Amino acid sequence: MEKKESEIVEFKKSTTQLKEAVISLCAMLNKSKKGVVYFGIKDDGSICGQKVGKKTTSDISREVRLNLKPMPDISINVESIDDKEIIKLGVSGSDTPYQAYGRYYTRVDDSDIVMDSNMLWKYFELKRKTYSKWEEESTQYGVDDINEELLIQCIRDSNEHGRMSYVFRNSEEALSKLNLINSEGFLNNAGYYLFGKNGPVLLKEVIYPTDERTSFSDLRQFKGNILECINEGLKYIRNNIHYSAEIIGTRRQEMPEIPIEALREILINSFAHCHYQEGDYNEISITRSRIKIYNPGGILNNINPIDFASGKIGSKIRNPLIATVLYKMGLIDAFGTGFDRTFKLCGNNNTEYEYQNDEYGFSFIFKRRLIDNIFNNEESLKPNATSSKIIKLLAENPYCTSAELSKRIGKSTLTIQRHLSKLVSDGQLERIGSRKTGFWKVIDKNL
Repeated sequence: MEKKESEIVEFKKSTTQLKEAVISLCAMLNKSKKGVVYFGIKDDGSICGQKVGKKTTSDISREVRLNLKPMPDISINVESIDDKEIIKLGVSGSDTPYQAYGRYYTRVDDSDIVMDSNMLWKYFELKRKTYSKWEEESTQYGVDDINEELLIQCIRDSNEHGRMSYVFRNSEEALSKLNLINSEGFLNNAGYYLFGKNGPVLLKEVIYPTDERTSFSDLRQFKGNILECINEGLKYIRNNIHYSAEIIGTRRQEMPEIPIEALREILINSFAHCHYQEGDYNEISITRSRIKIYNPGGILNNINPIDFASGKIGSKIRNPLIATVLYKMGLIDAFGTGFDRTFKLCGNNNTEYEYQNDEYGFSFIFKRRLIDNIFNNEESLKPNATSSKIIKLLAENPYCTSAELSKRIGKSTLTIQRHLSKLVSDGQLERIGSRKTGFWKVIDKNL
């Protein structure tokens, strides 16, 4: 173990100095891309010990994850020296600059100092110039680690859209044509994230019955490659938005509350421009009044999407290799036109929207129409037999999930979720407890 503090080592007497420790980790990451804090050691290196309870390490992890951004790789270990316990908290990461509690720090010898504006500008300028290098870095994976059927479909789609002229012969050659594999047969990051079969990308999908987001009615974590996540995300959205019916000519046609093409544009963009880093995830969250699509990594240089849509500023591509494959497949058209199409589709459909962009991520939010205005021609959401069955089943088993209710009642999960949302908003149901261990409280059983 290190005997004294340095640019990558910090001693703390106890976890009462946890905030100062997080600041030190931030400074060490920005200076050396790694760092260690020991709890239970005085500044002079003498061991005083750290009391370790059941929640000590989880509390440390939570403090770091909430206040050190972007999230680095974290390790926490309890060690014993001279019959005294100490805690070793280590971090590593290359996604500089990091910030702690809203401020940026760097390390000088064994001290933490706040970055000045010139120093911070240099970090962001370097970051801007090296965004695309991640794609080209080699992985340990080869052609045996890809979904070959998906690759063949990619080549087929690219040919059909006239953006490629190539007859598939084998995976290695096809990947080479797409610049996704090196001469030694190893995939680069772009190739693995696009076609890898070991789930390199995490997509979180969640539905909240109300806008308060205090509890969820559905939560899924889907692991796949970029193309699989796009397909999964679009399917999830399609299955969980509202539809109305219109008679066009002699045919009945279902109309989505939000244009599917607009949702599709933003979803694909979220994977094309994502800042991929272990521990981060893309997210689709659906509430009573909003659908939010989020990806880690803000728009380059904090540019307003309106400037892309107007053509005032050309497209700034974070992942050119990934974006090029999506373009060849016809999933995206000319670079920089996605926002323009989305804005026009929303305008034609009277769909309101907003977006939020910072250095950590980009969120596009579609505003939903009121449920009562959408379901005039479908199953009414007034108290009925379905609502009564839900109340009865939840009175018997408060831990019943929407999927279980769907199976027992014989209605789709979407229908169950609509009724749950209505029952909560009407004050007849309440969700109690945490997301994982929570339960339903029936307030009015006389339905």
